[in-house]
Amino acid sequence: MRHGALLLSVAALAAWPATAGAVQPGRNGLLAVSAEQVGANTSTIYVAHRDGSRMRPLPSPCPPGPLDLGERCHATGPSWSPDGTTIAFAVADFDDPQIWLVGADGSGLRPVPGAHGYDPVWSPDGERLAFSADDPQDVCSLQRRLFTVRSDGSELHQLTSFHGEHPDWSSRGEIAFTRTRVRFETGGSNECILRQALWVVRPDGTAARRVAGTGSNPSWSPHGTQLAYVGPGGVRRIGANGRRSRPLAGRGFVGEPAWSPNGRLIAFRRYPRLGAIGARRGRPLRVGFRPPGAVFSPAWQSLPR
Repeated sequence: MRHGALLLSVAALAAWPATAGAVQPGRNGLLAVSAEQVGANTSTIYVAHRDGSRMRPLPSPCPPGPLDLGERCHATGPSWSPDGTTIAFAVADFDDPQIWLVGADGSGLRPVPGAHGYDPVWSPDGERLAFSADDPQDVCSLQRRLFTVRSDGSELHQLTSFHGEHPDWSSRGEIAFTRTRVRFETGGSNECILRQALWVVRPDGTAARRVAGTGSNPSWSPHGTQLAYVGPGGVRRIGANGRRSRPLAGRGFVGEPAWSPNGRLIAFRRYPRLGAIGARRGRPLRVGFRPPGAVFSPAWQSLPR
């Protein structure tokens, strides 16, 4: 196949990081992250408060590791259910990826039948999940399709006719996502160039619109009026109407923003640790949550006010 000889762009190297889970208005509860120890070939979901208290790992199908060189198993992309009782996450290995569910107390670990993909996020009513799945027709192996499914695995539907990943479902019902396009350059480079833009669509797949011409990893504000995302210069904030984009955090390797339920904070990945900033002006905040390994994919639990 043609892609066997391709040199992939830098964007293709971010294989496992996913989007932050959708957040509902409320009080800030626990944070969930995926943590990968160097050389272990496996990742674990941890939960804790921002100050690091009550930190604990959650069970998953991935063994604790380290795994053999020819094996890997990553539990990644945690997303809290709207009632804060259940976490959806993806398990990725050399076989088909799979969406799983687990209780916040570690009970009830189970797969979502037929949901073979990444980036799970909950609908505001807690009935459905949106997720992305590899497109077998993509010769560059860089693009995915978006789907929705009930949490019991029924009613699987493709969301859009074009490629996308990193969905996030707002409290108002809209789904933001990273729309992807690939350009294949021939000649001396033989390279697949991935282009990413920020889009929004209704859950029935209609009224798709572009919010930002360059961007990825969207995270809705609790009331669904703004988006945090990764754009030029790092983590940025933009109105849902595509206006007033402004930078918030840009030093170092930053990504995967996650808006807090009270609307005041944004957690994000400042590799290899977890970072946090004020949502209004990007003021840096202290984070004591430090699970073992490199941290990916923060997501907030929403508690009743």
